[in-house]
Amino acid sequence: MIAMSDLFRVSLRQVVRQRGFGVILSIALGITAFIVLAVLGREIRYKVGQDMVLMGGVNVIRVYMDDAQYPGQPMRGFYPETVESLSHLPGVYMVSQNIREGKSFPLRGAGERTLNVGFIGVDQYFSDVFSLNLVAGRLMDADDVTGHKRVCMLGREAAQDLYGDAPSAVGKLLFLQQDVFEVVGVVSGVMLGSWSQGGFLPYTTMIDRNWAGDKVTRLFVRAIGWQDVPPLVKRIPEVVREFQSAPYLVVHTQDDQLARIQDTFLWVEVLLWLGIAASLMLGGFGIWYGTFAAVRARTREVGLKKAMGGSDTDILAQFLAEALCKSVAGGVLGIAVGIALVEGGSWSLGTGISYSLLLASSLGSIVFSAVIGVAGGLYPAIQASRMDVVTALRFE
Repeated sequence: MIAMSDLFRVSLRQVVRQRGFGVILSIALGITAFIVLAVLGREIRYKVGQDMVLMGGVNVIRVYMDDAQYPGQPMRGFYPETVESLSHLPGVYMVSQNIREGKSFPLRGAGERTLNVGFIGVDQYFSDVFSLNLVAGRLMDADDVTGHKRVCMLGREAAQDLYGDAPSAVGKLLFLQQDVFEVVGVVSGVMLGSWSQGGFLPYTTMIDRNWAGDKVTRLFVRAIGWQDVPPLVKRIPEVVREFQSAPYLVVHTQDDQLARIQDTFLWVEVLLWLGIAASLMLGGFGIWYGTFAAVRARTREVGLKKAMGGSDTDILAQFLAEALCKSVAGGVLGIAVGIALVEGGSWSLGTGISYSLLLASSLGSIVFSAVIGVAGGLYPAIQASRMDVVTALRFE
């Protein structure tokens, strides 16, 4: 029986001589992808998905009372305790209060032009919920809302239509009926849509003047990620009705865009796993073919070993050890590269690493690499061990 240390020393020498680096790299590639996907897959899906989410606004849930559609129903608003409770739900990033109905005012801009500009009442969280970009001036803050101040923000298109460019709009005074409001900022954003042509007032100021009702009639609930939207859609009505009557509550999402994002990530993940499987299968096939070719090329060597007293088990162990050396070497290389990519990816994404998951993935990769080696090399190794001595010695 060959000593284990001698067995693997001879096997490593044979692997180097055979130059089976392509097989090693193929397995390493599959193992690297497996570790990165297993450890960072969730964070990658979240970060990549955020850009898609922001473009479509699919993580913003619109919650409003639809009482006006039913004659005789009182106009209901959201209670402060309702808003507070919703903001503490798991998966909620922020809740913004809003008056659903807007109000339009004729405004005189540069060149004596008069334009009708629609305004909606919002709070200090509106800009964050809709990921608005500050073009000029400042954003509406908590003091503006709690102080019922006469200030406003304009959408970029409205500012350009009125004053030619965004910076020129900041500081301008707008006459809204009997009141004078100061433009404190100009905003833009892909999620604004037609609101880019309008303006934004503190909802408290609008309520004081009863310009669009005297209640908060709409909430914008921003989920942390698009994956949090479906469970929140189910939970929000339950929470609202714990605090108030809401017979005609509407919870609106952009289901079609959310479904497209979910389908996109599903297919991307399926393709990634198929790529990993293909890479590992290619490595397994390479081990099978390499071991089969090695057996054929070393037929006389097998015959000589048997003639000198080598057992079938020794021959089987020799070729299996060579296959294992290739597969485990690929596994170790893949783990090393995978850990480096996980560390770099974690730093780039600004997220932590689950080292327990990383350790489990690494140990699993070693075991799986060994399984690939055994599966690929077993049949050719068995053939070599069963080879007839006389036939092997006569092989040319």
